[in-house]
Parts: sequence; C-alpha cells; structure tokens
Amino acid sequence: MDSKFSKGEQSRGRLLAAAASEFAAKGFHRARVSDIVKAAGLTQASFYQYFESKEGLYQQLMDEFFAKLWELADGGSKVTALDEADVYGQVRENLLALFRFFQGRPELTQMVLYQAEAGEELHRKLAATVSANLRQNQAAGHVRADLSPEVAAEAMVAVCYRLTSRFLLAGEKTAEQLADEAVSFLAHGILQEKTREGARHE
Repeated sequence: MDSKFSKGEQSRGRLLAAAASEFAAKGFHRARVSDIVKAAGLTQASFYQYFESKEGLYQQLMDEFFAKLWELADGGSKVTALDEADVYGQVRENLLALFRFFQGRPELTQMVLYQAEAGEELHRKLAATVSANLRQNQAAGHVRADLSPEVAAEAMVAVCYRLTSRFLLAGEKTAEQLADEAVSFLAHGILQEKTREGARHE
C-alpha cells in the first residue's frame, strides 16, 4: 500500500513539474495535456487519475505556489518581537528562504512572477504584506521611523523580483549569495557611513 501511494505521489509530482515547464514555455492556453504527459513520461489516462483538467492542474500549481509565497512574504512578522541583535540574522533568513523557494521552482517562478496575467495584482498584494510588516517593525523600533512603508515595500519587492530574474534564475548567483547581498543593501544602503552622516547634517 505504501509503495503504491509513493508511486502515485511521484507520478503526480512529475505531472506538476512537467506542467510548470510547459506553462512557463508556452503559456496556459498553448500548453497541451498531451505535451505535459509526454514530458512527464506518463499517459493521458494517468493524467486524469490525478487532475480533472488542464485548468485543475494549473490551479493546483498556483494554489501550492501562492500558499508558500504568502507565508514567506509575511516573514517580516517574525522580526517584530526580536531583540535588536537578532534582527539582521532573521531578515537574512527570511530572504534566504524566499530565494531558495524561487530557486527550487524556476519554471513556476518565471511563470508566476513574470508571465502571469495577474502579475501586477500579485505585486501589489506582496507589497501590501511587506508594507504592513514594515509598519509593525517601525513601531518595534527596528525600521527607521521616517521611512515610507509603502515606498520601501514596493522597492523591496521590485529588488527581489529583479535579483531573482537577473541572477538566481540565470544561475549566476546562489540563494545564499543573494540573501547576503540583499540584507547588506537593506541594512546599510549604498552610501558610505561618512556620506550618510553628512546628509544628516544638511
């Protein structure tokens, strides 16, 4: 019984992986069930054991991806109650988890973040979640009080998108490298300390 269940889960996983590749390459409307099962090394009969339709498979991919993405996007809530000394490390862990998630699902990430018709709505929802967490962390004293949470959130989401596209999905940097770069940028900015000090006195 266990071996049959394991085999079934493997087949379902192969279909999901093949579908992610097909949808990313061709878009939802041009992707065909016949191509998905061929790429998965299965039959159309096997496909309908796990999914009622192409639409059902697509929705399953989206549901699983978004459930994890929203969980990761809310990572800032883990920072609020921390002592100041622990904030930097937790922010890095949050970013690392996000980049690892994208790295492990390159086709799906490409499809959802850059090709989905609802991309702008997704961006706004992510930014709203990040903005709410930034407000909480302003109240906790972890984030500058003069910073606009809305502007900062939009910038953070855009930076993560671009780093993922330019470096992570291209294989030029690892999730660990990007997490280090991103947390350093967020914590210290791009100006030298003496330059920042000069700006404060103007």
